[in-house]
Order: sequence, then structure tokens, then C-alpha cells
Amino acid sequence: MADRAGTSATSGPGGSPPPNPASRQAQFEVIPLPGIAERALEHLPAGSRVTVTASPAQGLEATLEAATALAAGGMVAVPHLAARMVEGPDALERILERLGGAGIEELFVIAGDATPPAGPYDGALTLLEAIAPAGRGLVVGVGAHPEGHPHADPAAALELLRRKAEHASYVATQMLFSPDPLLTWAEQLREAGIDMAVRPGVAAPASRTRLLRIGTRIGVGRSLRMLTAESSGVRRLLGPGHWDPDPLLDALAAAELPGLAAPHVFTFNSLAETAAWWQARIGRA
Repeated sequence: MADRAGTSATSGPGGSPPPNPASRQAQFEVIPLPGIAERALEHLPAGSRVTVTASPAQGLEATLEAATALAAGGMVAVPHLAARMVEGPDALERILERLGGAGIEELFVIAGDATPPAGPYDGALTLLEAIAPAGRGLVVGVGAHPEGHPHADPAAALELLRRKAEHASYVATQMLFSPDPLLTWAEQLREAGIDMAVRPGVAAPASRTRLLRIGTRIGVGRSLRMLTAESSGVRRLLGPGHWDPDPLLDALAAAELPGLAAPHVFTFNSLAETAAWWQARIGRA
């Protein structure tokens, strides 16, 4: 699919986040349940980009353990760092030192769901400002919701993303089930002067029943619930049969959207099936 490495709108010597050098390479999201690192190393291609979620259900330690194990096995590990789970500056420095010692040079920064926050970081932006990734040479991704967020005004969400772009190298979207919302939203980004690579978030192939069941069990039920009854996503999910992301990815590639990077794949921890699908897809390219 069409892509290019993206930088923020505030790029400049010494002041911008590093460009994302791997925008042509898909990244696979896993949930840090027991044994997930071993399964990822077994099924995903060597050197794959693997992001590891963070949630109160599993705890931040599970994220860090899985990420360091993946890095030790030769994967490009990208731990999610949930702002509301970080206890404060000292804890943040310990986390960054630990990840640096494991050779991990990328983060995916989110707000997280911990209520109340464990420390002073109530959202992704405050944590990004504390990390100051440009000064550390870190590549950082952030999330976004092209179909809208139920608790955020669209204009406010766009302004927040613009401020995050001062620190981040790319944005990965929430799960998409139709190309149209992303294409419309990406144009809004360009008009706002936000120039980051965009990774479309796509669910790996799964039956409708499996997608809903596993998504709820492993902690992405919130993402599924965020889709409104009128959205393209729910219409697809409530339809019979099997979810196939290939038509979505083909449509996005055909659009030749500037800045479109390879996808962020929600694997639901179904790694053998995800790997087989992705290898078949790139084999057809």
C-alpha cells in the first residue's frame, strides 16, 4: 500500500521527533497474556514490529516483560505506555531506562483507562511532554479515532493531535472497517498542517462471532463498543460470515493517500492465523 515515512509539522534540526523509518512494515498488536512473546516469536516473521498493549487488566509490568522478551528474540518491540498508569517522573525514568537497556527505541503512547490516574499524567500529551522523545532519539506513535470519539469534540480532538504531533512520528488509528472515514479524516489532518505517517488500524481476519468474543475477552471490547449503530463498522460486524480486511486495505492502497503507512494490525492474539493471512497478502503484492 502507498506510504512514506512521516514527520511532524514542526520538523526541524534538533527539534522534531525522529521520522518513522519502518512505515512500509506492518505492525502487529498483541495483548500481554502469559506466553504471548513466545507465541509471537514462533508465528510472526523474524524482525516483525510487535506492539504490546497496556491496560489495568494486565498491568504495566506485563507490557514491559512481554516487550523486553520480544526485543530479546529479535523483534522490533513497541510497548504501549499508558499515561494514566505511570506513577510519576521517577517511575517514568525507570521505565525508559529499562526499555533502553533492552534495546527498545520505540513507544506507543496512549492515555489509558486507569481511573483515577496513578500519577500526574492524565493523558497522552502530558506523558509525551514529560518523555520529550526528540531529545532521547525515540520513535513514538500515538493513537487517533477517525470515526470520532464519544467523549471528545472533533475540533478539540484535532487540536490535541496537532499538539501530539510535536512529539510523535506517526499515528495509528482505532479499528477501521471502511476506507471512507479514514480518507475524510486524513484530509482534515493535512488541512490542519498535521504531517505524520498514518497507520490504519485493521482487525485481522476473524469470524464475526470470534471477533466480538475475543475482542471483549482480551480487552478491546471498548474499541468495539465505541462504534455507533450507524457506523460502517457495526454494519460489517453485524453482517454474517467472516471479517476479511483485504478489501479495506486494497481500497486504501488504491486511494494513494499521501502519508499512508502499512497497517497496525489488531491480532486478538490469534498469531498463527494473522501471520498466515499477512504472508499470503504480501505474497500477492
